[in-house]
Amino acid sequence: MNINKILGGKIRILAVAIPVLFILFPFGYSAVASLMAGNVNDAPLFLEKADSEFEECVRDATYMRYHHWELLRYVREEVVRYGKRGDISLQKCQDCHKNREKFCDKCHDAVSMTPDCFECHHYP
Repeated sequence: MNINKILGGKIRILAVAIPVLFILFPFGYSAVASLMAGNVNDAPLFLEKADSEFEECVRDATYMRYHHWELLRYVREEVVRYGKRGDISLQKCQDCHKNREKFCDKCHDAVSMTPDCFECHHYP
């Protein structure tokens, strides 16, 4: 048996195996971490609930969670460009969600996002 053939085969296997392990490691780590974390529903509430005197938001919670910025951008353009004032305003958001740090900032910080709303609008 030729030693070069034996070592050459093992080197090829290592040359393929090592990059594959580097690629698959994050997926395996994520799967194990999610299993170790347990039930997500047991986690404490991430954002502050709206004030109890208000029954519902201007849109359903799922829409607001993922698309509130589109709605606010649309309202901003309607007000700034066309002078139209409607039912939706940042003031109405403040009426329901009293604490900016526990609502807006907590979520924006979690996704490393800095909106420019509060450069002009005061949100106590």
